[in-house]
Amino acid sequence: MSFKIQPNGFDTKAIHAGQSPEQWKSACVIPPISLSTTFKQDAPGEHRGYEYSRSGNPTRNVLETCLAALDNAKYGLTFSSGLGATTAVLTMLKSGDHIIVGDDVYGGTNRLVRHVASRLGISATFVDPTNLESVKAAIQPVTKVCIFTAMMLGYTLVKWLYVHCFE
Repeated sequence: MSFKIQPNGFDTKAIHAGQSPEQWKSACVIPPISLSTTFKQDAPGEHRGYEYSRSGNPTRNVLETCLAALDNAKYGLTFSSGLGATTAVLTMLKSGDHIIVGDDVYGGTNRLVRHVASRLGISATFVDPTNLESVKAAIQPVTKVCIFTAMMLGYTLVKWLYVHCFE
């Protein structure tokens, strides 16, 4: 429950999503940043929603709730690094799946795909992400994921990927 039902506009969601003071049993309207690494447990293995910050904390939950609301999604996930997020996505793939990877991705992502994903039977095609034709040509029936460096994507490619992959 929150103080007031908020309109669903993007700006309002960006400010208010996840900001529900009652859930924290706190008078803070916006929860403070949680710096704790460990949370009190009633007994070993019996936590009150949090045990260690690496698996979740109030601040992270507010951020994930807000990001999900902004994307009109049921859930939002955050990771401590881009490589952590990439690894999580790759664990959902299976042998025989294919991915398209921008040839300018972070070095750790490049190595993860070339040396780990390949050993798991996941094939990859590296392409110039600014060349729409090379991206189109790389698509296979078993393509499951495209990994590009967001800053390098032009509007045309983002729009094309959205139309062809998400609609």
